[in-house]
Amino acid sequence: MDYELRPATSDDYTYCYRLTKRNMYDLFCKHWGGWFPTEFRKGFVVENIAMVMIAGKRAGYLSVRKEATSIYIDNIQLSPIRQSQGIGTGLLNGLLATHSRVSILLTTFEDNPAKRLYERIGFVVVERNGMTVKMEKAAQQDGSTEATNTSG
Repeated sequence: MDYELRPATSDDYTYCYRLTKRNMYDLFCKHWGGWFPTEFRKGFVVENIAMVMIAGKRAGYLSVRKEATSIYIDNIQLSPIRQSQGIGTGLLNGLLATHSRVSILLTTFEDNPAKRLYERIGFVVVERNGMTVKMEKAAQQDGSTEATNTSG
């Protein structure tokens, strides 16, 4: 599925809020006891968000924080009609290609169906807190990219 990314604006807040609530409400209620709008508001940092666009329409978003020694994926949300079409895989593979020299981290629920995607791409659980897991795709070592970057 072809998609483009564009920087988010404050006008995207309502779309992102509704999409996240639609996708995650049941898991949040099950594991955290409810949906907390103020938590979403605190985590919505427009400078960290890219909107996923298909044919000029919003199809989801990706929120990423660049930290000193890692990249942290705050959120990946896709419209239900755009899930299971390779978009999430494409977004993650793009991050891995762009940031191969640093660890990429994310937090999810143990029973979130997206966890299988993260594992398939090479993320491993590095920390557990009840049903919440922190996952990491470790940085490539210096020699591991040398073999693939022989053109020059």
